Parts: sequence; C-alpha cells; structure tokens
Amino acid sequence: MLPNNIISERLILRDMMMDDSKDVWEIWSNSENERYMSDPVESQDEIVSIFDTDDRNGYLTVAILKDTDEIIGTCCFGPTDRNDEWGFGYSIRQEHWNKGYATEIVKSVIEFGYSSGIKDFIASCAIENTASGKVMEKCGMYIDHKGSFRQPKLDIVYESNVYKLHID
Repeated sequence: MLPNNIISERLILRDMMMDDSKDVWEIWSNSENERYMSDPVESQDEIVSIFDTDDRNGYLTVAILKDTDEIIGTCCFGPTDRNDEWGFGYSIRQEHWNKGYATEIVKSVIEFGYSSGIKDFIASCAIENTASGKVMEKCGMYIDHKGSFRQPKLDIVYESNVYKLHID
C-alpha cells in the first residue's frame, strides 16, 4: 500500500480499492487498451480476486482527476527482480488519451520512486504502440534494448522496446 497518495498537477494516484473494480474493468477491458497488455484480465471478478492476493510486491493504483474525482486510469509499479529497480505499466481510459495524463502519471511514479530511494526504472511497450513510446521518452527514458511479449488473449507476439532510466 502507498504510504500517502501521489499528487500531481491534475491527478491523484491512490491505492486501488475493491470499489474501483468496475472502473478498472472498463479501462482494462477496452479493446484498444487491452491490445498491448501482456497480462489482460478476463473479467471484473478477476480484478476483484487481485485484491485478495497478499503476495503483491508493488503498488496497484488508480489515477483520479482532481477536479471531478473521475477514475481515468491505472498504474501498477514496484520492484522488478532487482530490489533497486522499479518497473511499471499504465492504462488510460480511451476518452482521456492525448491529454498528457500518461506522462503525468509516469513522471509522478518516477518522482515517488526516486524519493523512496529508487534510481533505476524500466518499462516495456510494443514498438507499434508509438504513443506509449513517446510517453517514455518525455519522461527521460531511453531505449535500452529490444524484446518481445505475448498478448495471450489475442495470441499475438509483439516486438517491444525496453525503456530504462537511471537517476543519479
């Protein structure tokens, strides 16, 4: 759980709660969002079951507009196999794309991680997902290497860029 909400200019990132499952399902099940997810969910019930899992080693958050309290996105982040490096992924409700919210979320997560002693960040996205690639670059990340991942629902293997950031 987050020690405190993460607050940016227009957003509040707070821990995902059971009552958020409908909004999270609407975001994650949107075909355009789901298209590039390496771990899509099958149902709202599956999202609810995530809350029952105590072995999470990171943060599951929702992004809320400060001025309306609307949930417009999600962000999952936390340690990778290395405890000194954080990975993250995010989804934005489609009607809120191209408004800078993804960039604001990622920058906020990086700032929070850095203030918690984390200096290395990593994220991957499909090469054809150019919008997410631009978000990474706007946040100071660079392509470290190429990779791939399988989207299990669509049974598609995507070539991906793996972005990294090191902050001294």
